[in-house]
Amino acid sequence: MAKAPYVRIRDIQNKRVYDVRPTPKLLEAFPALVRETYDTKTEANERGYEWRRKYEAWLANDHVEVTVDDRSVESMVNSYKLSNAYINIKAESTKRSYLGHLRHVLEVVVSNTTFRRMLVSNVDYNYAQKLYQHIQSDVSTHKANHTVKVLKLVWNEALRSGKAKSNPFSLLKLPKLPDREVLWPDEHITGMIKFCDESGRPSMGTMITLLYELCQRVVDVRKLQWSNIDLDTDCFEFTQEKTGTRMSIPISPSIRKRLELHSISNNDNFILREESTGKPYTQDRAVKSFRRLAKDYGLPEVPIAGHRNEDGSQKYTSIWLNDLRRTGTTHASRAGCTDRELMALTGHKNPSMLVVYAKQGNIEAANAMKKRGIL
Repeated sequence: MAKAPYVRIRDIQNKRVYDVRPTPKLLEAFPALVRETYDTKTEANERGYEWRRKYEAWLANDHVEVTVDDRSVESMVNSYKLSNAYINIKAESTKRSYLGHLRHVLEVVVSNTTFRRMLVSNVDYNYAQKLYQHIQSDVSTHKANHTVKVLKLVWNEALRSGKAKSNPFSLLKLPKLPDREVLWPDEHITGMIKFCDESGRPSMGTMITLLYELCQRVVDVRKLQWSNIDLDTDCFEFTQEKTGTRMSIPISPSIRKRLELHSISNNDNFILREESTGKPYTQDRAVKSFRRLAKDYGLPEVPIAGHRNEDGSQKYTSIWLNDLRRTGTTHASRAGCTDRELMALTGHKNPSMLVVYAKQGNIEAANAMKKRGIL
C-alpha cells in the first residue's frame, strides 16, 4: 500500500512509526496543525488523505476546519481509532474494512450537513434509520448492514468513554444478508492457472492453486513464507490472521510443483511476489492483479442463486478470489470429508459455520437419494 500525502516513515528504537507532517502550504491554510504519529500505515494514510481532501476543499474556497469539534461524530470516530477496541483488532484487513465503511459514511448527508459534522447528541434512532436507508438505497443492503455494525462499535466505545449517552444504532433491526454461494467452475480453475502462467504471472497461478487446495483466505495465502514450510512434516504451518487459529496443512504434489516456480528473495521470506514489482502482494494489488488477468482470460460471470433483478431477469456476479475457499471446501465436503476434517482444513471452530463454505445443492440431494436406493 503506497504512502498517503504528508506521511513519512521513521524508526524509533527498532520500531517503525508513521508521521503525518503538515507542509508549509498546508500550514498556510490550517496553521493549528502539528505532526501526528501513528503505529500503523493504515491509520497514518487515513489521516493523510483526510488532510489532502480538506486542503483541496480549502483551495476551492470551501473553507473547512481540520480541527474537529469535540462534540461531533468525527471526533467520536477519531477517538474510536485511538481506542484499544480498535487497536487490538488482530486482522489488518478488518481494520481496513472498518476504515473504508467509516470513510464512506462520514461524507453522507441525511439532514443539512455531513454525518461527520453532526453533533453526537443529535444522532438519534430516527436519524440512524434515515442514514441506513440512504446507504441502502444509494449503495446496497450489504453496505448498509456492515456500516451499521461498525457504527455500533464506535458508539459502544463512546458510551464507555462518556462521549455518548445511548447507542441508536444498536436499536436498528437489520435484514439478514443471504450467504454468498458462488463456486468456481472446475474448468476455469485450471484454465486461469494456465493463463496466468502463459501471461508471465505464475505467482497468481500459484495463489489460485493455494487458495483452492488449502481452502484459506486470501490474506493468509498471500502472506505465506518459506519459513511456514515444515520440512519434517511436509506441511504448511501458519496462524490465520483473522481467527488466530493455528493451521497445519499437508503440501500436495501439485502445490510442490507450483513452489518450484518461485525462488527465495534476498529482501524477505515471502513465497508469492508480484512479477511487475518484485514485491509481496498487498490485498489491493492481489485483487487488482487478479481482476485484470480474469478480464483478459474471459472469466465469466455466474448466476447468483435465488437472486433476480427488478425486471425479473437472473442476477449475475463476477467470480472472486475469495470464492476459491468456498469452492475448495465444497469439493472436500462432496468428496465425503467429515465436519471434523473440514474444520481442520478451513480453521473453523464451529461446524455450524461450515454451511457458509460447504455449499449444498442437487449433488448432495442426489447422493442422499442414491443412499436411499431411490436413484
